[in-house]
Amino acid sequence: MESTEMGFFVEKIRFYEAILDNIYNGVMITDPDGKIIFFSKTYGNFLGIDPKEVIGKHCTEVIENTRMHIVAKTGIPEIDHPHRIMGQDMDVQRIPIEMNGKIIAVYGQVMFKDVRDVHALARKLNVLESKVEFYEKELESLRSSKYTINNIVGKSEKMVDLKRLALKAAKTNSPVLLLGESGTGKELFAHAIHHASDRRAFPFIRLNCAAIPKDLLESELFGYEPGAFTGAGSKGKPGKFELAHRGSIFLDEISDLPLEMQPKLLRVLEEKEMERLGATRLTKCDFRLIVASNENLEKCVEQGRFRKDLYYRLNVIPIQIPPLRER
Repeated sequence: MESTEMGFFVEKIRFYEAILDNIYNGVMITDPDGKIIFFSKTYGNFLGIDPKEVIGKHCTEVIENTRMHIVAKTGIPEIDHPHRIMGQDMDVQRIPIEMNGKIIAVYGQVMFKDVRDVHALARKLNVLESKVEFYEKELESLRSSKYTINNIVGKSEKMVDLKRLALKAAKTNSPVLLLGESGTGKELFAHAIHHASDRRAFPFIRLNCAAIPKDLLESELFGYEPGAFTGAGSKGKPGKFELAHRGSIFLDEISDLPLEMQPKLLRVLEEKEMERLGATRLTKCDFRLIVASNENLEKCVEQGRFRKDLYYRLNVIPIQIPPLRER
């Protein structure tokens, strides 16, 4: 009977050892004195040691900075405790095992799954870092406006006055309306105003209202959430207003802005917040607006093609740029 019971007991031990050996995480069990009585194969493979060779050794001889023997003395479990093993940060669980009020062992478990996740995240982080480096260079090209006030051609009294007005406008955050024929350098003035402003270290974003199809213009300006409409990207996309945060946005050919889009632009200007297509929350946006037109906006208002309230909102600092023949 005793032999049968002993055999059953041994089988039970082997059964539990098999379970512990097949757990993905590393397992170590010590006695109350900190000596190892079980060491899983998974843990041994990770450390590059034979589990059989560490049985009977004190845990501190095998695992650096272990606290198994301390938990055996305090009786206080340590759950998800950070532990650095072989140069890797891991989460460890140390649980005292009690019987009849006495600690008879300490169960320790190293969470390899978390480490695997960390490695995966580290790989992703490396990829993201390379992408960030690339986009930072791209963003730097956006932030550095191409032209300064010195690039504006013309030394006549009229041009000197215009340059002075542009520099004065740069010191404010008010919208600037650039007017003039095609080819007079309205975009050059927009660059120069941004470069001379306190926002010069931040993006200068350009968009030609006449060059974007009407059905795409809203998503270009406001951006969209994933799945906002048929054909929308799975990751969404920030709009020009978001990209211009803390910088300047230059809207060329503003007279071609669709009538149905004009109140939305007015709202962004007045409330300093916007909503992506498909979004359920508002996004704060801080930018300086510079617009340009080769048409007379007052006539556009009279013709019903441009909202009067938006025109007055944009016409805070008008700059009429003369053609080259008059400079």
